[in-house]
Amino acid sequence: MPATTTSTTYTPDKTTLQIMSALSRGARPSDAAAASNVSSSTMRRKLAEAREEWELETNVQVVVTAVRRGLI
Repeated sequence: MPATTTSTTYTPDKTTLQIMSALSRGARPSDAAAASNVSSSTMRRKLAEAREEWELETNVQVVVTAVRRGLI
């Protein structure tokens, strides 16, 4: 789905932004979770919440949307 059709009301919390930022720099998901001091399951849950809120299908789309919105 194009980023332009995503919800504009959702703003990720600080931890989710840290995860997205680490992923945007090429970190592996397990490393992004560790860098954000959360478990892998918490990281997956937070990214799933962002995908749902922004009506996206992949974590790559989530990271791109966060970059485009100037969040990370």
